[in-house]
Amino acid sequence: MVSVPLGLGIGEFVEAIRDRVEVSGRDQTWHITAGSFESALAYARERFDDPVVLSRRDRNLCWLRVTLEISTDPARAQAAPPVEELARPVVHQHRGAVDDEVPEEPLDEEDEGRLPASLEAIFASQAARRR
Repeated sequence: MVSVPLGLGIGEFVEAIRDRVEVSGRDQTWHITAGSFESALAYARERFDDPVVLSRRDRNLCWLRVTLEISTDPARAQAAPPVEELARPVVHQHRGAVDDEVPEEPLDEEDEGRLPASLEAIFASQAARRR
């Protein structure tokens, strides 16, 4: 019987989750989410016939996830920005956060026992998405 250290199994599992590709959409427009721009684009090019990237959205909750909106519709492809422009992550002026990150705010003594504004914003955005 061969024993595998528990940490090795967990590390492989986490790596597999980071590298997974998620696809949603229909007809000629799709959303592809992966661990990097390059891996999402490679998957799109492998799976779809001559796809064009329409937009990019980054999330960085536990680790980076990149969602590309792609299309094979020639009409939508004409309005698409150059892929080189989308290859760079969107960096906001406030503290270098990526798209979905909310900047931290210091807590005052009167705020003790309440959620920080950043958490309230996260919960509010999740509730809005559910509606």
